[in-house]
Order: sequence, then C-alpha cells, then structure tokens
Amino acid sequence: LPPKGIKLKSESPAWSQVQGVLARGDAKLAEVLANIEEVSLSGWRKAMEKCHLDIDYYAHQRWDTTQKLPWEVIDSGTEPEKLKLELNRALAQY
Repeated sequence: LPPKGIKLKSESPAWSQVQGVLARGDAKLAEVLANIEEVSLSGWRKAMEKCHLDIDYYAHQRWDTTQKLPWEVIDSGTEPEKLKLELNRALAQY
C-alpha cells in the first residue's frame, strides 16, 4: 500500500553535485555562473571547464579547518569558529 501524505522527490546525482558545488564554492564560481550559456548539465560542465575549475574539488574536498574556509566571506551572523567547530563535529561522526 502506498503511504498517504508522504511525497518523496529526489534530484539526479548530477544535479545534486551541481548544488554541492554551489553550496561549497568560493568567489571563483561567479565567473562560472557568468559563462553558462545554457541551463543544462552540459552548459554547467562547459562553463566549469572554460574557467579551469574542477567540479570534484568543490563537490568532494574535505576542508582543512585550520585554513580560511570559502564561505567565510559571507556574514551569516554566526562566528566562523562556531562553523568550524560544527564542521569538525560532523566530520568526526564518519
């Protein structure tokens, strides 16, 4: 029997990777966004290649919290040290 009241939507792994890159990216991704000629996976990949950026680096990089993290330029109202502490806690669970 199908569950009632529950809807599940999933993204393709490829689009999830794009979302991960955007979430973890730095200012260099602005050039990528400016160079996307079509809203498609191939357009995204071509723009990344044109800008000489590595999708895997952004999507799968394990961040060294002793270094400045890419998203520290955003003032989220939370101190960067608190974010680093939370990141280290999450990584320790793996």
